[in-house]
Amino acid sequence: MRSQKGQVWAYLLLGVALVGAMGFGAYQTRLKNQYLRDAENKYMAAFHKLKWTSENIEERTAKLMATNDPQIQESLLADLRVFSAQAVEHMATLPFTTMNTPRITNFLNTLRAVSDEKHHKLSTGQVLDDNDWAQLTELRKQAVFFEAELSNMLGLLANNMIPWRTTVQATSPAQSGQAATPITRAVMTMEEGMPVPPGEEQALAPEKAELPRPRSDLGPRVDAAAAAEAIRRFLDMPLKGDPVQTGVYDPEDTQKGLSLYYFDATKENGLTMNFGVSVHGGHVVYMVDGRPVTDKRLQPPELIQKAADMLRRWGFPDVAHVSAVENDGTLVMDFAPVVGGVAIHTDMIRVSLAMDNGELVGYDARPYWVNHYNRDLPTPKLTAAEAAARTSPRLTVTGEPRLALIADPRGQERLVWEVPGRVEDQYFRVFVDAADGSEVDLVRAVGDPAPPQ
Repeated sequence: MRSQKGQVWAYLLLGVALVGAMGFGAYQTRLKNQYLRDAENKYMAAFHKLKWTSENIEERTAKLMATNDPQIQESLLADLRVFSAQAVEHMATLPFTTMNTPRITNFLNTLRAVSDEKHHKLSTGQVLDDNDWAQLTELRKQAVFFEAELSNMLGLLANNMIPWRTTVQATSPAQSGQAATPITRAVMTMEEGMPVPPGEEQALAPEKAELPRPRSDLGPRVDAAAAAEAIRRFLDMPLKGDPVQTGVYDPEDTQKGLSLYYFDATKENGLTMNFGVSVHGGHVVYMVDGRPVTDKRLQPPELIQKAADMLRRWGFPDVAHVSAVENDGTLVMDFAPVVGGVAIHTDMIRVSLAMDNGELVGYDARPYWVNHYNRDLPTPKLTAAEAAARTSPRLTVTGEPRLALIADPRGQERLVWEVPGRVEDQYFRVFVDAADGSEVDLVRAVGDPAPPQ
């Protein structure tokens, strides 16, 4: 009798375990489906913004060809400078990061730089010469092609008939190879057909494109086992098994870029994180965890402090908090390493924490590991008070200015005073050159309004 009762309890426990496993599996499936729906919506929104931006670029370049008024030309070039920068941002949001598209990238970056250069020329009383117009004419051809190809893609993506998820999987940094999807084929058709200026055809061929190369030595080469160990040291959470290598980028430095090992690591709850670890030095360069976050129980000040503590543990003892933006239940924070009292914005590090429990869900130190080197920083000629006095009389300074190193619109590093201020209910950071007092740039803290969907 006692044996039969024992068997009954065993069956009951087994049944409970099976029901629990089924419930957990259903919960995981719901999470996965919700994540996929959120991803589809995010990518479609980014694509619509890119398409809207391309239409504005095409329109401005058309008007630029038709006007002879320097003031209108200057206004159109200012618009192009903004829209080209937005297009780069929207492209970066889409799952194209591992696709080799040097012609598209070069077009958008060149449009941004040329628009800024020609705008500066007109604003200083000069006129555009034949060489300027020849350059703008080539960019006009590219803008027309870019907008037309995106229109074709919009027809392909209409009503979500072709989902993004297969493209996300095919172009994931964790993949060792890429599988063709209708979206990737459309992007590569645009890349291959993009007109290029005469003489630049070979320079922009995909096999000649180079990724950014670190400006300093990251350390000796490490093997995959050492890279996996770096992930374990980086994380402050238990894992389900060991990190699994899924690929490697340019281990022999043939592309002269940032060589990376790609890894997947699985949390105890079964969700996967993606990592990039440098082949040289074994540094964790980025980490992505796409779990959905629905609750917002933690406040930004608490998360900013927690992120700063994490950065200290990862080997960045002195950082300045630069910005924080809420995004789908996460707080995305930018930090600048501080060297000699100067916040180095060009070496920015981004940390994303979940607002429900403070868990790390994103980390990106690529700017740091690419741009960092031992700089000989100049001595400021202006004091903080003198820099604040150079800002707009309509700006109310709201805090103590601090020294920072930023890249100006032409990509040159400048030592500036970062002056926080407010106009009505809008908050800004104004960057004043620490040598001559000129205003180098300004950033609105809440971000610019999003274009219409």
